[in-house]
Amino acid sequence: MTTLTQLKSRLQQLALQQFHRRLLLLSGSADWCRGHAAALVDTTTLWVGDTPPPDVEAVQGRDCHRVLGHTYTSIVFDAWSGFNPNSFGQVSGTLQGGGILTLLCPTLDQWPEFDDPEHASLAVEPYTTADVGRRFISRISRLLEDDPYTLIVHETRPLPDDDAALAELIEPQSVLSHQAVPPFATEDQQQAVELIIRQLQRGRRPAVLTSDRGRGKSTALGIAAAQLAGFDYHDILITAPDRSAVQVALSIAAELLPQASLTEQGVVHATGHIRFMLPEELLQQPGEGQVLLVDEAAAIPVAMLARLLKQFPRIAFASTVHGYEGTGQGFAIRFRRVLDSVTPQWKAFHLHTPVRWAPEDPLEQLVFNLLLLNAEPAVLSGWQDAGSAVSVTRLERDQLNEDYTTLQQLFGLLVLAHYRTTPGDLRILLDSPNLHIWILRVSGQVAGAALVATEGPLPEDLIDAIWSGQRRPRGHLLPQTLVHQEGYRMAAGLACGRVMRLVVHPDLQRQGFGRLLLQHVSAAGAEMSWDYLGTSFALTDELYGFWRACGYEMVRLGNQRDAVSGCFAALLLKPLSTAGRACISRAEQRFARQFTYRLTDDWKALEPALVMAVLTQVDCPETLDEDDRSDLVGFVRFNRSYESSAYALQKLLRSALQQLSSDQLSHLLQNENVVVLLQRALQQQDWADLSAAGQGRRGQVRQMREAAGLICDLLQANG
Repeated sequence: MTTLTQLKSRLQQLALQQFHRRLLLLSGSADWCRGHAAALVDTTTLWVGDTPPPDVEAVQGRDCHRVLGHTYTSIVFDAWSGFNPNSFGQVSGTLQGGGILTLLCPTLDQWPEFDDPEHASLAVEPYTTADVGRRFISRISRLLEDDPYTLIVHETRPLPDDDAALAELIEPQSVLSHQAVPPFATEDQQQAVELIIRQLQRGRRPAVLTSDRGRGKSTALGIAAAQLAGFDYHDILITAPDRSAVQVALSIAAELLPQASLTEQGVVHATGHIRFMLPEELLQQPGEGQVLLVDEAAAIPVAMLARLLKQFPRIAFASTVHGYEGTGQGFAIRFRRVLDSVTPQWKAFHLHTPVRWAPEDPLEQLVFNLLLLNAEPAVLSGWQDAGSAVSVTRLERDQLNEDYTTLQQLFGLLVLAHYRTTPGDLRILLDSPNLHIWILRVSGQVAGAALVATEGPLPEDLIDAIWSGQRRPRGHLLPQTLVHQEGYRMAAGLACGRVMRLVVHPDLQRQGFGRLLLQHVSAAGAEMSWDYLGTSFALTDELYGFWRACGYEMVRLGNQRDAVSGCFAALLLKPLSTAGRACISRAEQRFARQFTYRLTDDWKALEPALVMAVLTQVDCPETLDEDDRSDLVGFVRFNRSYESSAYALQKLLRSALQQLSSDQLSHLLQNENVVVLLQRALQQQDWADLSAAGQGRRGQVRQMREAAGLICDLLQANG
């Protein structure tokens, strides 16, 4: 009789012959699954879960990011400890060709009803894990059962004969052959490095590498860094959303460079160093003469990538297209426009050949399907036709498990729109008990969506503990922020809807569809007795303008920039009830009073466009008196010092913000002299900081005289 050990051995032989990876599914009780899996492991196995057998490398599901860059021939993923979509995607990519991934789970028909430990992360007050949906696991179990290349062993069924069980899994495939010369694993990888070197040596000609996971993209960056170091680029910078993302690149560079050592900061070698820095830290670096390599670029906002592109003449980007690291599709589409505009001589290269497994790998295709890593938005060709029907409806999520096209188009749109979309968001989309979804359809295709979470009221017995910072219950971002950070206990008793995501297909943007979605959300929120709507996002002047035009007002701005986006986090609210209006009015007035003071403190480096935009919301009208006008004339036309005129110059700017049109203000922002005046007079940036960005103090005063004269003329012309 065939044993499970023999069955796995035959499956592994098949995998090795094809240089493919295979999934072995053990479906049954926890003790049965773990006991049989323990008999199959050895010292080279990675066990993912909280009950590993002795003498086996183990990692908790939430810590799978720590093994990125490692390679395994055998992995056990214990779903009895929780099925975390991000962890499953991460760890599957560390398995090499010829390896077996063993998945332990309840019987497939009972798995959806299992109270997965991961449910706790979705159950916000007042919901419990019993309220969390079971749609995600229902979909997973159905796809696993239907997958032709997955070997399923059930506790309640006889062990299949190995030849019979494996006969349908065999698909002839030639073993992957590596023809590239070391240190390259594939010809793709060699060509990618050659492109980087060629482009960066010719100046402002960025190189862009894209690939699916497992194609050696990060290794290519590491080889390129080592080769560039040999071409007298002694100080090479490398960035990513976090240091773990560049570990592979740094390790490869350290192996290839003479007298090199790997440190927490990067690689130190005989003639220089390769330093890791977060994207926000790079903005403080002089870009000229530097080489910058950007890994996992899809997980960095396009706005930040654009700033780095303009700052660093020699720059290369690498990104995963389908992967848990970030939304590669959005990167490929939106960043391409920036590249075409700023550096039209950029070159792209896509790595096709897998490094760790052979093409057409069954496990790769399965993981793509399970986690929707290959989800794409709808193609909206011809939507402008007069007959195109536009509708907005609230979606019943049970429909998503039955309607694969809608689910794929919706998740594909979320992936395209937001740089931090991960497989974990798929589970939130399907199962989070406090989530509402509105879908915009154009001619039947998913063209937009609003994802809104119900938050508040907070439990009365927790209000004081939340206010004092002693408790932080899961979820309820908006009311907790208002109570704890801003001190508004009155917000604790209010119910709200937090707009988590608002997405519109790129072909339909700036045509009112986002506003249409929010109008439907507002109407439904009023019917559900919500007191207000709110949103929190990385603040840019463009996003701020959109949300303000939709009736949302800023009530809070974070005190430090996000290390990846380089932006401050903003919180904007819109009232739906009398109680909501009273709370928001109080918060808005307090924010207005604080903004002027904090503009010269922790918001001193806020972008001038945002300073102008926010001040038009929060500032009170300023009236220039006779003394002010005299000071301004003395400063603009004669030799009156800046210090003697500073108060009048600040009042002049505030007056302009209230009296000039948005078009006039936008035009002023294009004037470098006006920007210098705003940074000094309103934000009170130090002279030395201003000098670092432009002229010396004498030149700056000259710039400010010209700017003040221009603004005085505009105000006079406006009457």
